Amino acid sequence: MHVGPVLVNPNAMVGKNCVFHINTGLVAGGVDASSPELGDGVILGIGAVVVGNVRIADDVTIGANSVVTKSVEEEDIAIAGSPARKVSNNGRTKWNKN
Repeated sequence: MHVGPVLVNPNAMVGKNCVFHINTGLVAGGVDASSPELGDGVILGIGAVVVGNVRIADDVTIGANSVVTKSVEEEDIAIAGSPARKVSNNGRTKWNKN
């Protein structure tokens, strides 16, 4: 088991069965200081951060050290990078089949 910080803004909304690896964060951002909303089954890789008024669809996998600044409407995909963008059609449910 690895121990490390996970920062979640108290106004953030988190769906069922989400996974937060170490050094991840859901933080407020922007002019109105809005907070992120995660759908069910979202995975945040090590060091990933979701910033501001952003909605992440169900079963999206967010790669390590990614910075998410825009909403992701498509379910069950993988995103990565800074800024994060779609990198694969294989999200959580497809990735966890085997």
